[in-house]
Formats: sequence, structure tokens, C-alpha cells
Amino acid sequence: MLFDIYPIQNYTLEQIEYEKNHRLLQPVWDFIKNGNEHILSSPLFPPFYALSIDYTFVIVFTIIDLFLYDVPFFKNTKIQKDRKVTWNLMKKSLYLQMWNQLLWIYPMALVQLVWVPPTELPILAPTVFELLSQLAIYFLAFDFTYFWFHYIHHKVKFLYRWCHSVHHMYSSPFAASAQHLHPFELFFVGTFITTIPWIFETHCLTYWTWFLVAQSVSYEVHIGYDFPFALHRFFWFYSGAPAHDMHHLRPLTCFQPWFNYLDRLMGYHITYEDLKKMTEAKFKKFGLYSKEDEEGLLKIN
Repeated sequence: MLFDIYPIQNYTLEQIEYEKNHRLLQPVWDFIKNGNEHILSSPLFPPFYALSIDYTFVIVFTIIDLFLYDVPFFKNTKIQKDRKVTWNLMKKSLYLQMWNQLLWIYPMALVQLVWVPPTELPILAPTVFELLSQLAIYFLAFDFTYFWFHYIHHKVKFLYRWCHSVHHMYSSPFAASAQHLHPFELFFVGTFITTIPWIFETHCLTYWTWFLVAQSVSYEVHIGYDFPFALHRFFWFYSGAPAHDMHHLRPLTCFQPWFNYLDRLMGYHITYEDLKKMTEAKFKKFGLYSKEDEEGLLKIN
């Protein structure tokens, strides 16, 4: 297999030493493992590691949104400047997320103690090519798959009203609302991010790096800030926070979560500049559901 973890049983001691001395990530892997084997090998480590990434983003941007909003850097980079994030808005989302975690995420993590064996920590680190190529494949696969999940949940009115409309309670997203999801959507996203690396023999360091990349990008598109160092400023095919803000403002545009090539091909990619150029009549309705379609749905902001 192209993406193999190089089974140690097939290596001589000399080959193992050679590989350890010639893999760029080996010092990093040895440092991570050193004295932490009992923690890293636990079936509970992946879910709680993933949750720690979530909590870090929420805590950092909650502080920014609530206490540093008037700092010029953050005030100037806020996308929807007329929509200030308040504790009243935030606590409604955190309440839903608390129940999602208590009723689904934490029980599923504990179940893993029963059916998931301890992780075997390889002696060798993954090669740089193995790590980067697998991350690229996982990124592309999730982005493509979630586009269609997302697109269908907007186009099929029953699915939108039953499931995805929960996420669209906020028309101006912020980091703490990134996980404001219906339990079914949370299950789909969490399961796919967790299981997509199973298509290859994935090194655990690659697996954990994938969690960091996927969750970081998912939060980045929800933060509500257009920072000067944001990825979309350097890569035209990456959407970033401005496109996702546009999606929450105009729900029938910008469906793709991270990239934008499918939105561009299908005519759904649009920017604030595009809206400004529209006639007043088109501006008022473009990318929006009708009042009848949204009748009875809860809107928070």
C-alpha cells in the first residue's frame, strides 16, 4: 500500500535505527511520546483531545468577542460590524452544546473504553510525505462530502427545517456558535471526521494532526473576523470566514465548508462586493428563503 506505516516486524534493528535517524518528524514523535505513553494509548485520548481543541477556540474567542471587541484590531476586522456578540447570544448556544455533549459526545467517549483497544504507539514517526499527503486527502474528502450533505439540507425543505436550521439560528456566526448543531448533524460531522482516516493505515500522529487541522479550520470559518493573515487572502480557492458569514447572511449561497471550487462551478459563490452591485430588488431576496419557508423557525440574531 502507498500509505503504509512500515510494519516494524519487517525491519531489522539496523533499518529501524536508520529510519529513526532520517525521518524529519522522528524527534517530534519521540518528544510527544516521552513519558506520555499511558495517556496517548488510552481510548479516551482522541475524544478528549478533540474536545480540548474545541474548548480552546471557544474560550479564546469568547474573551475576544466579549472583552476585546473595542480593540481597534478586532473592531476593524469584524465582518458584520453591526452584529455585536453578547453573553445573552452566546449562552443560548453554549446551553445547546452542553446538552449535545452530555447526551451524546461524553457517553460515546466512555463507550470506547469497552470496544476500542488501547492505541499501539509506533516506534517510527510518519514520513513528511505520508503525513501531508494523507491530510490533503482527508481535507479534500471531507470538504467534498460535507458540501453535498450541506447542499441537500438546504435544498430539501424538510431536512432544513428538521435539522440544519438549528445552525442557522445565527445569521452572524461567532466561534462559540460553531458547534451549535442539531444532534444528527453533529453526529454526521463528528463521525466523518473521526472515521475518514480509516481509509488508510494512518499513523496516530497523522490522525491527531488531522483532528487539529479539521477543527481549527471549522472554527476559523465561524469566528466572524477577517484577519489580514487569514488563509483566504493567500489562496483564492479557500473560502474562509467571509464566505461563511455570507452563507449565514444569505443561506442559499456559499455552501462549501472550506474550499470554494464547487460553489464557483455551480454559481453559489458570492461576496459582499457582489451583493453591493445588485439591484435593490435582487439584493433583498438573493440567497434568502421565503418568509413561508422560514415560518416558525427560531432566529437568535
